[in-house]
This record gives sequence, C-alpha cells and structure tokens, in this order.
Amino acid sequence: MAEEDAAAATAVVVAMANNNNRNKDHLRNSVVDFLLHENYLLTAFELLHELQEDGLVEVEAATKLQLFFANSQMFPPDELAKMQALHGIDAQQLADERESAAEKAAVFEYELRLAREDIKSLQDKLERQSTIVASMPDGGVATVPGDIEHSSARNGNHKDLGSLGEKERINVNCAVQQYLMTAGYKITAMTFQEEVDQDLDKWQNSTAYVLDALRHYYRSFLASANDHTQDMETLQQEKDMLLKEKEACEIQKASLVKLLEGSRKDTKEREKQVQQLKEFLDQATRELNEYRMEVTSLKLELESVRASLALVATRKQEPAGIDAQDTILETVSEPELGVGVPESSASNGRNNDAGSAELIGTNEEASIVEEILSDLIESSTGVVVSNGTKTTKEEDVEIVGVKETILQTVDDINTQEGLKEHQERHGLEVETVQILADALPKIVPYVLINHREELLPLIMCAIERHPDSSVRDSLTHLLFNLIKRPDELQRRIIMDACVELSRSVGQMRTETELLPQCWEQIDHKYEERRLLVAQSCGELGQLVGSEMRTSLILSILQQLVDDPTPVVREAAAHNLALLLPLFSNMDKYSKVEGLMFDLVCDPMGVVVDTCLNELVPALVMWNKHEKQPLTQLYQGVLSRLLSSAQRCPPLSGVEGTAEAHLRSLGERERWNIDVLLRMLSQLLPEVRNYAFETCPYPDKVVDTDLGTDASFFTEDIINCYCGSDVDWPALDWLMQDCFVTLLQLVRMLAPREESLRTRLCKLLLSISECFGSSYLMLIMLPLFLSATGDDTDLPHLSSKLSVPIRGFLPRTPTEERLAVMCVLPVLLAGVLGAPNMKEGKLAQYLRELILQSSLKDGAWTSARAPELIDAVRFLCTFERQHGVIVGVLWELVVNSNADVKITAAVLSKALVGNVELKFATQQVLPALVTLGSDPNLDVKHASIDAFGAVAQHFKDEEVVDKVKMQMDSFLEDGSHEATIAVVRALSVAIPLTTPSLPTHLLQKLVMLSGAPMPSAKLARRREKVDVICEAVRALDATDLSQTSVNNLLIPTIQNLLKDVEALDPAHKEALEGILKERGGVRIADAISKAVGTSMGSLFGEGGYLRDTGYLSRTNTGDIPAIEVSTPTVPQPVPPQEEGGLKRMMRLNFLGRT
Repeated sequence: MAEEDAAAATAVVVAMANNNNRNKDHLRNSVVDFLLHENYLLTAFELLHELQEDGLVEVEAATKLQLFFANSQMFPPDELAKMQALHGIDAQQLADERESAAEKAAVFEYELRLAREDIKSLQDKLERQSTIVASMPDGGVATVPGDIEHSSARNGNHKDLGSLGEKERINVNCAVQQYLMTAGYKITAMTFQEEVDQDLDKWQNSTAYVLDALRHYYRSFLASANDHTQDMETLQQEKDMLLKEKEACEIQKASLVKLLEGSRKDTKEREKQVQQLKEFLDQATRELNEYRMEVTSLKLELESVRASLALVATRKQEPAGIDAQDTILETVSEPELGVGVPESSASNGRNNDAGSAELIGTNEEASIVEEILSDLIESSTGVVVSNGTKTTKEEDVEIVGVKETILQTVDDINTQEGLKEHQERHGLEVETVQILADALPKIVPYVLINHREELLPLIMCAIERHPDSSVRDSLTHLLFNLIKRPDELQRRIIMDACVELSRSVGQMRTETELLPQCWEQIDHKYEERRLLVAQSCGELGQLVGSEMRTSLILSILQQLVDDPTPVVREAAAHNLALLLPLFSNMDKYSKVEGLMFDLVCDPMGVVVDTCLNELVPALVMWNKHEKQPLTQLYQGVLSRLLSSAQRCPPLSGVEGTAEAHLRSLGERERWNIDVLLRMLSQLLPEVRNYAFETCPYPDKVVDTDLGTDASFFTEDIINCYCGSDVDWPALDWLMQDCFVTLLQLVRMLAPREESLRTRLCKLLLSISECFGSSYLMLIMLPLFLSATGDDTDLPHLSSKLSVPIRGFLPRTPTEERLAVMCVLPVLLAGVLGAPNMKEGKLAQYLRELILQSSLKDGAWTSARAPELIDAVRFLCTFERQHGVIVGVLWELVVNSNADVKITAAVLSKALVGNVELKFATQQVLPALVTLGSDPNLDVKHASIDAFGAVAQHFKDEEVVDKVKMQMDSFLEDGSHEATIAVVRALSVAIPLTTPSLPTHLLQKLVMLSGAPMPSAKLARRREKVDVICEAVRALDATDLSQTSVNNLLIPTIQNLLKDVEALDPAHKEALEGILKERGGVRIADAISKAVGTSMGSLFGEGGYLRDTGYLSRTNTGDIPAIEVSTPTVPQPVPPQEEGGLKRMMRLNFLGRT
C-alpha cells in the first residue's frame, strides 16, 4: 500500500509539474504573441537571447522567435548589413534614405487604398447581383463570436488585442513586465519598459494591481473559453452550412462575372456599331448638302431656260427665230423628255407661207417644254425636306438621272443658235449682280440712316443671286449692320427682309449664311444690335431644322440671357418662348429650365413679367405636348425658394434663440423669393388639372363637367382622401412637398419681411380657391393650426396625413416662439381669412386667442406680447378683414376685464394705420373714446397712444379736434404718466398732422414747463423735462408762425432752462441752438433771465459758469433784458430762412455732440 501511495503521490506530483510546465509554456507563448503583435521587437529580441542563455532553445516560444527574426522578408539581409555598417553612414545619407522610405510608404498606402476601393466595389456589385448574398450583410460566412473566442483560447492567439483601450494597454504591459521580472528575464523586462515608453512603476499603487497578473488573466480567459465549448457542435454545423452557401455564392458570382464580361463585350460591339452609324450619318449629311447645292444650281438653270423660251416666243416675225424654235422643238421632242412631236406637223409648219399656224404650235410646244422642266426640277427638289429625311421613294440613282436629264436638255437648248443672245443676256445679269454687290458696301454709308431700308431689296437680290459665297457672307453682314443702332421699327423692317430672304434661299443657306451672322453679333457693344440677334433667333429659328434650333440658336439665346441690358434679356425670354413649341423632344429640357429660372429670378421687373407671362406657359405647354409630368418644374421652384432664404445669414449668432432661425434677407434674395412665389401661384391651375386627371375616386365625382374649378373637390371626395391611404399624386405633392417647404420658408422670415408674408398669404388664398372650401377646412386648417402649436385631435385624417401634420407641432420654447412670430400671421390672413372659410371662424379664433392670452398672461403690450400684436397688425393690412377685426374689438371694449380692454386699446392702434377715414371715424374712434372714458387709469392711459396714431394718420380737422379734446381730458387728470404719454404721442404725430395741432401742443407745453414741481422727485422731473424737450425739437422742425415762436416756443425753452438740474446737457445744447435761430437772443441773456437771482445754480454742479467754453461763447458787455426786438425802420430783406428739415438735422447733430 505504501508503495502504491508513493507511486500515486509521485504521479500526482509529476502531473502537477507537467501542468505547471504547460501553464508556463502557455504564458510564455502568450507573452511572445503579445510582444510581436504590439511590435515590441527589441523586447522580443532580448527575450530570445535570454531563453537561449537559459538553455530553452527547444521551447515553442524560442522557436517562434527564431523563425520570426530569421524571416528574410521582414529582416532583409541587405538591410541588416546596412544596420551593421550604420556607424559609417553620415546624416545626409540617412535623411535621403528616410525620404525615399517615406515616398515608398506613401506609394504603398495609395496602392492599398486603391485595392480596398476595388474590393469594396466588387463586393457592392456582388450584393446587387445576387439575392442570396444580399440577404447576408457581410456577403459571406458569418463569424461566430464564440468560435473566435474558443479558437483564440485554444491557440493562444491574442491578435484581437489591437482594440484595447489606453488603460487596458497599460495594465497588460504591466502584467507582461511583472511576468518577465518573475521569470528572471530582467534584461528583457528593462528593454520592454524602454520600448513601451510608459511609467509602469506606478501600477502597484493602482486598483488594477494583482500578484501574478498575467497568470490570472490567462486562467480567466480559459475559464471564459470553456463556457462556450458546449455550443461547439451546433456552431460548427452552422459554420459548415454557411460555408456551403458561400461556395454556392462563389459559383453564382463566377457565373455573374462571366455574364458581366459578355455584356461588356456586347456593349463594346454596339458602341462600334453606333460609331459606324454616326460616320455613315455624317457622310449621308454631306452628300445631302451636296445634293441641295446641285438642286439650287438646277433651279438657276431652269430660270435661264424659261427666259430663253420667252425670248423665242417673242420672235414671231423673224424667219431665223422660227428656225430656232423648230430646232428647240426638235430637241425637246427627244425620247428622254417623253414628249413626241409628229414630223408631219413640223414639216407643215416649215412649209407654211403665212407662218401663223407654226407660231401658235411653237408657243404651245414651248409651254410643254417649260412644264416638263418644271416637273423635273420639282421631282429633284422633293427628295428631301427641312429636317433632312427622304419624302419620295426614288433613290440617289434616280436623283442623278433627273439631274443628267435636265442638264442634257439644257445643253441641247443652249446649242441652238437662237439662244446665243440669251446666253449673253444671262452673263450680263451675272455681271450686273456682281457690280451691284461690289457697289453696295460703298453706297450704303452715304445713304441717310432713315432711308437705308430702301436698299434692302437690292441687298436681298444680290445675296440671293450672287454665285460667290464669300461675297454673299459680306453682303449678309452688311444686311445685319445696315443701321448702327436700329430702333424698333427699323429692326422690324430688317427682320422682315431676313425672313423673306431665308424663305427664298432655303433652309441650308439660312443655316450656313444667316445664322452665323447672328452669332457674330451676339457680343456687339450696342444693345439694339443684340436685340436684333434675339429677334432673329425667334423668327429665323422657325425656318431651320430641329437640330439647329436645339444647338446653335439655343446657345445664342443662352448667351443673351446673361446680357447686362434688361431689354435684351426680355427679348431673349420672348423669343425662347416662341421656339419652345418647335422643339421635337425633351433632350434640352434641363438646359431650358435653367434658362427659365435665370430669367424668372432676374432683378428687373420687365424681364420677370415677360418670363412669367410668356416663357413659363410655353414651358408648361411643351411638357404637356410631350406628355411629360411637371414634377421637375415644381420641385425646382420649391428648392430655389428654400435655397434663396437658407443662403442668407441669420439675424443673430446666438444659438438656441428664435432670431438664430430667422434670416437677414438681401434685396436680391427677397426679390427672388417674391418672384418664385408668384410663379408657384401661376402653376397652381396646372396642379389642379393634374388632380382632375389622377383622381382615384371616379365614383365620387358627381358631374364630369365640374373639372374646371374648385367645385370638383366636393366634401365626399376630400373625406375619402383624408380617411384612406390611397395615393393622389397632386394632393400628395401639396401635402408632402409644397406645404412643408412653405412652412420652412415662413419660419425663416423675420417680422419685418411683411411683403413676403403678404405674398405667401396670397399663395395660400390661391390654393384654397383652386381646391375648394372642403380642402381648406379638412386639410389646410389642421395643418397650420398644428404648426402654430394647437394640438387638436384629427380623427378624420388617416395616418398618412395625421402623422406629417403632427410633425409640425413645435417641441421647444424656441419653436413655440417661432410659431407665434412667423406662422400665426399667415394662419390668420392666409387660411382663416380665406373667402371660402366657414363664416365666423376667423372671428371665433381671434376672440379666443385674445381672451385666453389676456386672461392668462395679462394684457398685450409691446414688451410682453410683441409677436401677438404683430400678428394682428399684419391681419389689419388686409382690408376685407377690417369688419371682422372691429367686431372682435367692440366685444373686447365692453369686456369687464381691464387687461382685455388694454389689449383692445393696443389693437386699436394697430388697426388705425390701415383703415380709411370714414371707417376710422365711424368704428375705431368711438371705441377709443369709450376706452378713454373708462374709470380704470391703466385702460385710459393705454388708449393715449391709439389717439396719437389717429392724429398721425388722418389730416382731418374734425378728427384732430376730437383727439385734442380727448388729450385735454387726459391732461386735466394731472397724472404724471398721462402727461408723459400725451406729450410723447402728440410729438410723434406732429410731422404728419394738421397745422392746428402744433399750436395746440405748444400751448400745453408752455403750461407744463411753467408748472412748478417742488415736491417731485428728480427722476420724474428729468422724465418730464426730457419729453418736453423732445416735443420742442419736433415742433422746431415744423413751419411755425412767428407769433407762435415768440409767444409759445421761446417761453417754453426759457421755462426749461430754469430747471438746470433736470435738464440733460444734450437737450441744453439743442435748446441753445433753437434760441439762437428762432429768437435772435444771446444765450447769456436767456440764462440770466431764466435763473434770476439764483446765482448758486450757475456755479453749482452742471452750471453754465462751470463750463470752460462759456466765456468764449458769450459776448462781453451789458446784459440787456430778454425781449424780441421789433425794428421800426425798414430793413433789407433778410436771407431766406432755412427749412424745417435742415434745421431738425442740424439740431439733432448738436444734440448728439
């Protein structure tokens, strides 16, 4: 038993030793893998040497290190030799080698990036081509995390540690160093610490420190790996299945690659065929042009033949002429012309003594010859049409046969002796045309400009008949430059001549001779000549081929669209609209649409009007003719609307504020947005017609004849659309694109952009008019209510519509403020204010808005609710809503709540500036009188500004008298706040009111400035003096009578100068200037009169004698009494007194200084 126990103990010890050795080997291998993975090569090299010194050459770690450092690819022998001889290399050589290495590294990185891009592109193609691979995100066999961990645990592969964090890396480095120190590899540990360049000594003080850390890490790793062994069989089966699928995908990929290569070969072959066809087309076009030139020459020959026949017919009395006629008839009677003339008839004609019968026969036969030649020419010219396509069944051989027949006939006729005189005459005609062409350039400069159009027939004749193309080009240039700066009538005459010439010479010569002249004139310095070019594009473009219209003429118009002169751009828009119906396809649509938008956004109104009235309808008709949807045009308008606002800077740079979302629009952006909104309104009927055509509820249409107006969109149809998810493209575009863009735009418009808000409201009113009241109530109203923050239930809407509508609800306080500031005015005026809105809906919403806000948050004031006031004020700009607003206003006036009445007073002020005199007298002013008589002082004081607005906007004496009476009642109360408000309100109204109000205000100012305030606080005294000074300065800018100045203005100023302590220095300077200009009194006199015996105030703080410049501003001598001297002796006429505006500007300048 003892021996068995000893053997068992020995076996256990041996097993433990083997296990311990196995663990050490695993740890050693893990350390080696870690060093190599982290590229700590010096430490690994030192570890190899220490293992060799310890005699551990045969262990796996040492073998792995030896194989690693013996790798000639990683450590080339020549590089090692260089390193051994490094001490003999200078610094310059090292720098050169480093630069070359860096260049190689850059090249390798570039090649690696290209390879990765190629791999990614191939993977994308494989995913698109294979549905099986597309279902697998990585396009291959999925990697099982447990499999990786298990294999890593089994093989000790730690290459996945590259994703360690910084703290984890420090812990692992410290554990490795601890292992090296414990194992006795001290030199390796020192090298490792130097190579990692980290402070590893502090690790013992950290919470991550444990003894024998690397062993703990390894055991934990093995334990985690053992947890996954139970799933190995299942994972292996899944892996095998995925591998099989991968092989199938690879096979399919190979087949797809072969298919792709075959398709590429087919594509190359088709490209070759297309190239051959293009070359054949070019050759055919050249031959066609040659045939056209031959046809033109044949026409000229035909004219000469006709002239010769006419010459023969006139020779009725000459025998030689008769013989010539016989000869011509014999020639024409040849079989090739197909006309047989009996020989007996010819011989009888020659033997007749009277000769009359043969003359008649000759004339008849001559007409036959002319008809035959005309038919031949017509058959030759009927081969092609303007667009270059064949219109007859004859081939080119037949054309050549016709040409040879005509030429043979002409040669036979010309060989006759009777036509020698015709040849001479024809040569004389050609010589005459040449003489005319040579003389015209010399004659034109000496003809009066107003009479040069009389030369047009000569120029046209020379261009049409001259045989030399270069001379024709010079004459065409002369035609376009006939008048240096032609007016509209002269351009019309020249253009008519060009059109007539084009019809005479044909399409080919128009394209080769007339259009190049247009291109040469495109950059002419005179706008009249560029106008002629634009006009010629529109009229000559109708006489050329379709290819020429979409190439050269369109390019000319594109150049003219960028012309600096507005009238030229307008002409370009007009003529482009003329050409669009002639475009045969939509190949140039994008280019034409871009030109149209450039013209629509032109800064000149005349160009925009022409574009909207002519070019946009022509573009729409072109799309409809080609049966193309207008979706691209609609999206182009919306995208340009948003981009015009988005490219402008924000009003504020403070993020998180409402002003940061608003844009500071420039003049050009404001103009573009306005024009694009006009264009969108113009396109609404097309959207409605598209809705008629695509209606998904044909059974709900009551009458098929209703597709002309908004009555088509009945309540049943709209309810069906709201409650279902059926697509209706036109209405879907309105909901998903149009309204979304408009709400985004309106949230970027600052309150001062009132003109754009008005344009937006007009657009919304047009939408409601086009699509009816049901669409307005069921779709538009919930949408804009949601955008203003009204979270109401939408049971009648499907999720398709309700989800987007609820998406417009403001989520943050900033969005809520933007909704009130920007969207609420549009809701009031553009949606609730629509004519087809349910009656009373606007009044109900406005009443509830004012009552709820006033009762909850207090009265509306400029400091508390400026956005709400601005929204109602914007609604007041629409005249048709005045009755609604006044009705709500009276309900607020009779309300018992003071805050509601104050809000009514504020809204009355907003309404006053937008109503007529009669309406204000009958409706607004009585409401203000009621508010001004209210026992609540806050309500009374709130109505003062509204009375001032009435006096400011209406120059009616009766109205102003009522205002004065009401203001006097406010002043009689003696309240300081009422006094300040009255003086300030009347001061604002002074420049725009009747002449009686300034005098009335001066009378009140004299009393107010002279009223003592001994017990008042200094702040109140200063407030009162400041507001009176502002009123005096406003009155000084008006034309006051001398009596008012002497009796009212100057005493008021004297009273103000008494209270030196409350008077602001800036106001003091301004009052001194007014005294100097108005009263002719010295400043020292005014001061001494004002202060009397109160000399202490002169020397006190702020006194005049403390001013160092006082003595320099006053004159020495006795101080006379303050009075305005009236001269008794007639004086010379004084210089003209400066106007009130100039005086106000000067005094404002003195006040600022």
